[in-house]
Amino acid sequence: MRPLITLALLTALSAAGLASAADFMFQATVGGTLLEGRPLTWTDATMVLLSRDGQLHEFAPSHAKQARRTAPAFQGYTSEEMRQRLYGEFGSRFDYTSTGHYLVAHPRGEHAEWANRFEDLYRSFVRYFRVRGFQPEEPPYPLVAIVFGNRSEYERYVSKSSSGAPSGALGHYEPRTNRVYLYDQSSAGGDDRWDETASTVIHEATHQTAYNVGVHTRFASGPRWVSEGLAMMFEARGVHDARSYDRGDSRVNYGRLYDFTNSVVPNLPLGNLETYIASDQAFERMPIHAYAEAWALTFFLSETRPQQYADYLTLTADRPLFSKYAAADRVADFRRVFGEDLELLDSHFMSFMKGLR
Repeated sequence: MRPLITLALLTALSAAGLASAADFMFQATVGGTLLEGRPLTWTDATMVLLSRDGQLHEFAPSHAKQARRTAPAFQGYTSEEMRQRLYGEFGSRFDYTSTGHYLVAHPRGEHAEWANRFEDLYRSFVRYFRVRGFQPEEPPYPLVAIVFGNRSEYERYVSKSSSGAPSGALGHYEPRTNRVYLYDQSSAGGDDRWDETASTVIHEATHQTAYNVGVHTRFASGPRWVSEGLAMMFEARGVHDARSYDRGDSRVNYGRLYDFTNSVVPNLPLGNLETYIASDQAFERMPIHAYAEAWALTFFLSETRPQQYADYLTLTADRPLFSKYAAADRVADFRRVFGEDLELLDSHFMSFMKGLR
């Protein structure tokens, strides 16, 4: 018996099943916290809820107290509602600035600078995909970025959270909270450090935008080379700021090109193309090589096969909720879009990369 969840709610959640999310919103108190949002998946043991601020919450249904259905369809918080919630979490040490798609908590007195950077990147990302035939979705809630004043503040927050940010990171996007966290590196060395901050902002904001406009999905396993390759591609000025840098070579990420040319091409340590796309193991075994190939393959496909690349992103983002991605399925999906002859495609890939300067 589960007395604190209504029979009607259980019936609706059971009908939603594991493969598709429920359409309605419900509210419950879990561990003393009031949550409201859309159930994405539910079993007797576990529920995953997409809350109105974009965060994911996983809990046992039996822990949901005073649960009730609140609306027939999901509706994210407004920017003002999100601002109030962030203020309750971080208090007066930050300013909170909103734009068309972002809500940014940042060091006091720097509102236009930080908020506009994130909004400009969002608009550039959406524009890039629209001209290539991909129609991005509109996020149902503001995207949140937290900018700490210095490294120690950032690391102190990360150490107390469950974000799983790698040691020494300059910033990170966390899929569970759907937020970007970073710190202002210019505080450590003046304005000349902005280039380092900018690279982190661009990479992590690309992840965040991609996961919120339908280019990637947070709700199923996807190829790591796809998400990391796209974020690294956007680091190049000619990609994230194409209106100001319109020369073809400005779209090249020369740092990753150097790694690919000098570490991957000479002896192909990651194997052939089929081996690389079949799993994410390369990122654990040889991360520098794996990241370089992720950028290279993404750049090659985007530059030479833009419509197919957009189709592939649609395919990988439209997988069943919380499903794993077996090696055979990864290769089959890639072949479905780019053709059966991966040896020929691999040859074209290597020729393209050798022609870059």
